[in-house]
Formats: sequence, structure tokens, C-alpha cells
Amino acid sequence: MTNVPTNSDLETTWTFVEPGLKLIIGGGVDDNEGVNPKMYMNVYSAIYNFCITKSSSSGNLAPNSGSQSSLLVGGEIYNKLKGYLSLYVTSLEKNPGETFLEFYVRRWSRFTIGAGILNHVFDYMNRYWIQKERSDGRRDIFDVNTLALLTWKDQLFIPNSEVLIKEILEQIKLQRDNQVVDTAKLATAIKSFVALGIDVNDLKKPNLAVYIDHFETPFLAATKQYYTAESSEYLASHNVIDYMKKAEQRINEEESRETLYLDEHSKKPLTDRLNEALIVAHKQVMYDKFNELLDQNQIDHISKMFGLFNRVQSTLEPLSDLLSDYIKTQGNKAIENLKNDIANDLTKANLPVSGGAILKNVDPKLYIRTLIQVHKTFDGVVTAAFQRNPIFVKALDSACKGYINDNSIAKPSGYKGNSRTPDILAKYSDVLLKKSKDADAVGDMSLDDIMTIFRFLNDKDAFETYYRRLLARRLIHGTSSSEETEEAIVHRLQSENSLEYTSKISKMFQDIRTSHELRTLFKEEASKDAELARAADFEPFILTEMMWPFNHTPNKFQIPTDLEASFLKLQDIYQSKHNGRVLKWQWNLCRGDIRANLSKPGKVPFTFSMTLYQIAICLPFNETDTYTVGNLLELTGLDQVSFTSAIAPLIKFKLFTQEEGSSIEDPNTKITVVKEFKAKKLKINFAALVRGIDNSKEQEEAEKEINDDRKMYLKACIVRIMKTRKSLAHNMLINEVIQQTHQRFSAKIADIKKCVDELVDKEYLARKENQTYDYLA
Repeated sequence: MTNVPTNSDLETTWTFVEPGLKLIIGGGVDDNEGVNPKMYMNVYSAIYNFCITKSSSSGNLAPNSGSQSSLLVGGEIYNKLKGYLSLYVTSLEKNPGETFLEFYVRRWSRFTIGAGILNHVFDYMNRYWIQKERSDGRRDIFDVNTLALLTWKDQLFIPNSEVLIKEILEQIKLQRDNQVVDTAKLATAIKSFVALGIDVNDLKKPNLAVYIDHFETPFLAATKQYYTAESSEYLASHNVIDYMKKAEQRINEEESRETLYLDEHSKKPLTDRLNEALIVAHKQVMYDKFNELLDQNQIDHISKMFGLFNRVQSTLEPLSDLLSDYIKTQGNKAIENLKNDIANDLTKANLPVSGGAILKNVDPKLYIRTLIQVHKTFDGVVTAAFQRNPIFVKALDSACKGYINDNSIAKPSGYKGNSRTPDILAKYSDVLLKKSKDADAVGDMSLDDIMTIFRFLNDKDAFETYYRRLLARRLIHGTSSSEETEEAIVHRLQSENSLEYTSKISKMFQDIRTSHELRTLFKEEASKDAELARAADFEPFILTEMMWPFNHTPNKFQIPTDLEASFLKLQDIYQSKHNGRVLKWQWNLCRGDIRANLSKPGKVPFTFSMTLYQIAICLPFNETDTYTVGNLLELTGLDQVSFTSAIAPLIKFKLFTQEEGSSIEDPNTKITVVKEFKAKKLKINFAALVRGIDNSKEQEEAEKEINDDRKMYLKACIVRIMKTRKSLAHNMLINEVIQQTHQRFSAKIADIKKCVDELVDKEYLARKENQTYDYLA
């Protein structure tokens, strides 16, 4: 390359490289005219030679200067290039009929390519002189590519930015109005604003000042203005469903534009403006439509509404409140319909209609299935329409707690007691878990139903009490359909609450297993004794008194002579294994089968299932056919109430005859056994016909047990808290007790205060000044 200047003369060098620079930067006859390799190398070599020659010359002149800067040359040619770039950019002109946006994009595309090539051409100057100057603190010196961009920004962009931005926003509006625009030009222009954001103090640090100030701010304002106007106009002439579809469409279109030509920085503010204009501004209109969509089960439209509101978290809470209120309303309406059906049935049967009568005649299965159906319906809505969003799952749970615990059957008007739902759920469980001849009757019932309702109960302790009472009867009378199923539900109750929650029930099952072991020992002894062999099928139950819901009432009942040997033997076996334990016999719970030869000769005898009291009344008739009531009372040791309750079914179904015109309460009334008993079945259950405990009395006992247990639990919580905290303010103690007890029941503040006062009286706590309590060890 002999024609490349080798001396250090600036003008000669510049005259040589200028034509090449013009072609590189895009100043030729044809903007797209390229630079051939020979020209590129000539320009590169000329600049390199100038810098090297000049630096060497400077070094010869001052060999001992000690300044490295004196050895690096580039300032003269840097200033030449700076002036040339400024002159070039200011000389650019539009073509006739060309918009400024088209001109800007065309020239920018070519200019940035040239700036990149120039940066390589001046590589030596960049790497040495410019790098040294910037390291010495010269923040007005830049690499060639940055210098070119800054020149473009100062000489072309800043003076014309308003025109350029206006045309860009007009193009975007045209696109929103469904007109075809050149998105490539928009993308190029907008991306140039990012490239022009240069931090002169730190060239490596991203800077979006130009993009934000000149484009993003007016773009966002124009976007909000456009969609505010469009959405209001659209809603004025269309329904809410159409509007939601339109809003969703517009949001998708804007998200597509984000990808095409917006910087990442604009995505969140653009989303916020869209949400404000399309969603927040019209949220009330959509809220007002929500219940109607639920009424019509329009899951797709509800899902679309949720999709819009899910973009603005603050709008979800009011929507979830609407859902919760709607579910409560539907739940209460379903129960009200059930209540009306019961009332109609009572009216048809000419029975009085009252809150108590309705509650007494509630079918547990229908009641629980009604609750379940409402939950199932809206659980499906929450899944399909709301994708099980936690806010709406919580709304569903809150609503279900509302209508399950407080409805016109669970808490009739004027009723101040605990909700009846735990009681009815326990009865539902009893129907499901009890042996049944009609499989279809329990075919649509399941343990899952029990657990679903259980999770929503406020008074879980009440359910445990009612459930345990019914479980006790199933275990004692052997009416459970499956021991495995019984234990399975206990495990599920335990996992839903705590080990302590099912402690009494677990002990009941343990007692049953212990009783089975005792029965085995008894059968072994019975096989050795002919007198005991008659009662070899005897099954005793040894129950822990505090765990079972049976109140022991001492009486003078005399066990029949036929059973006395078995009774004494059982006591001996048990006390030999458990010395010192006291056995209290619950005669009223005992059941047994007796064979009665009261049919025609040659026919199979009857088998009667009876209570022990009924058996005690029947056995004396083996000796003679007639007794007075007084005789039977003396032989059995029964009180009049128990005797009347036991013998009434036997007289009613004509196993015994009563002296005409006499009263069963008269000791002189004669009772005679029939010679021939007539019945269609050979096995008759007289025990089931005995009038049990009055429902109201049983309810009172259950309520008393619940209240006593709660009182004890509250005291235990208070002592546990105070033992840990030592000293605590009154309000803080109340709050902690409520927090610890909420999984079992809803504690009333008045009850907590009573328990605190009792603990103070018993010197567990000491009351101090400022409503503070101290724990007394």
C-alpha cells in the first residue's frame, strides 16, 4: 500500500481518509454504497500510521518527560472526526414526500452501521489515546462509536424529537384503529432511543433516560387516554360480556406490541395504564354483573372476569366478598327449602309445625347432602373459574362456615344455643356407620362427606361429643358395619385436628379390644364348667368410666339366677388380672337373646332379643305363668319407671297379657305369659322397642358435657399460657386463649373471664394492677 501516507502531517492524512470515511458513514451518492476491503485497510493504515509516527516523534522530543500521555497521540485527529461527524449529521435531509419518521429510520439504520465500522477503523486511537484520556478523568472524550451516537443525539434527535415522537404515536394509534402500519420502522425508531441513552460518566451502565423522557412518558399518557375514551364509548353501546371480551382482546394486542417494539422497562407501566383504563375504571359495572353470571352458571364469562381482575390484585378482594356472600345466600336458601319441605310434611301429617318439631324431623342424610351439594357446586366454580386462587378458596371456606354453622335449621330464629349442625353430622355418621339391611339407603353417603362438613364446623368439640355418644352405642350393641371403617374415620378426625381431640374415642376402641381379650378368657373358663356353658357367648365390655358417655346410676337390680354364675366368674377373672379396680355395672345397657318355646308343638322356637331388664322379667315365668307387678318388682329389684319401660313392649306385642282394667303401676296387677305367641318372624327384637332416654334430656346431657369440657379446656389453656408467660395483661391473655381454642370451638369472652376468675379464686393466678395477671407456681 505505497499510496498510504506515512508521515505525521494531519492535513495530508485527513485528506487521504476523508473520502473513505464518507463512504463508511453513508455519505456517498448511494447511501447503501459499501466500503471495499482495500479502502477499509487504506483508511485504517493511514490513521494508524499517523498515530504511531506522531507518538514516536513526540517520544524523541521528550525522552525523559516521564509522562505517558506525551507518547500517545490522537487528540488532533479525534477533533477532526468529531467536527466531521457533526457536519455530516446536520447536513442530512429528507427526500421529497418522505415523513420524518421514515427519514429518521432510513438514516439511523445506515448511520449506526457506519458508526460501528468507524469504531474499528479508529481502533488504535480507541485502545490507546481515548482509553488513556478517560482513565485520566476526561469524561468529554468517547470511543468513536459512542461519539457518533452522541453527535446524532445532539444534532438530529434532540432538535426534532417532538416531531418524531408525534409521528410514532400517530402510527401506534393507527395500528390500534386496525390500520396497517410498518411495525419494523416503529421498532427501529423506538430502539434507537434506548441506544441514545448514554451515561457519559459510565459508558457501560445502561441508561434509559432518553427512552423514558422522550418516548415512554408520552406513550403511556396517550395509551391511557386512548383506552379510557374507547372503553367508556364501548360500554355505552355494548353489554358487560362483550366489553370483557373487548378488554381482553385489547390487552392481548398491547402485550403483542410490547414484544415487537417496546423496551422491557415499559411493560409494567403499560400494564398499569391498561389496567387502570380497562379494568379499574369499570370494575363496578363488572361487579354488578357477577351475581347474574353465577345465577346462570356462566363459568366461561366468570373465568374471563377473573382473568381481568387478576391483573389488579386490589380488585380481587371485593370480588371474593361478592362470591362469599352469594354462596352464603345459596346455602341458606337450600336449607330454607329443606326446612319448608319438612314443614309441609308435618302439615300433611296434621302435626304441629315449630322449630323444635322441624329439628326433630330433620333427616340427617338430606341435611348433610344439602350442605355438601352447595359446597360441591361452588368448589367446582372456584376450580373452573378461579383456578383455585387462594383468595377465592378462602372466600369459599368462609361462606361454607357461615351457612353450615348458622342456618334456619342449625340456629332457628330466637335460638341462642350452639349450632345443631355438629349434632346432625354425628347422626349422619351414625346412619352411615351402622349396620343396614338397605344398602341403597347409604349408597350415596361417604366418609368424605363427613370430613368435608367437619372441616367447616366452628364447634368441633360438640361434634366429638355427639359422635362419641353414638359410637358408644354402636360399639356396645354391636351395630357397627365395620370396625375398620370406624377406626378409619377416627384417624381422619385425628389428622384434621389433633391426637388430643380423639383421645377419648381412641381409649374407647382400646377398651373394646381389652374386652375381647376378657371374653376369650371367659370362654376358656366356660368350656370347663357346664353351668357356665349356657352363657358361653356372653360378651362383657369393660369401659373406662371417664371416657364413655354413660352415667352410672346405682340401683337395686337383681341379676337373674340363671346368669349369676357367669356374672361372678367374670368378676373373678377380671379382678385376678386387675387387682384393686372397682367394677360398676351398667345393667341398663345389657342385651341378650333368649329362646322361647311358645309356638305350636313341633315348630321352631322363637328367639327374642331383649334388654337385661326384660330378660329378668321373663325368666321367672319359667316357674309359673302369672305374677303380680309387685312380685316382679321384688324379683328383679327394678324401680317402677325402668320396669314399666321394659315390660310395655312385651305387653303391647302380646307376649304377656295384663289383667283387664288394671294399671301397670298397680302392684296387684296380674301379668300372665301367653300359651302360644303369634308372630310372622321367628326372631324378634324387643330391645329396640324399649323407650329410650327422652331426646330433650339426652340433648341436655350432651350440652352439659360439652360446656363442662369447654370450661376445663379453657382453664387448661389459661394455665398453660400463664405458666409459659409468667405475667400477662388481661386482653393479651384473652386473645391467646381464643387463638389456642379456635380449632375446637369458638370461645366466648364471657366464659374465658369466668374461668380466669375461678383460677384466681383457686390461687392459680394472681390479679395485679393495670389488669395484669401473674402465674402462681
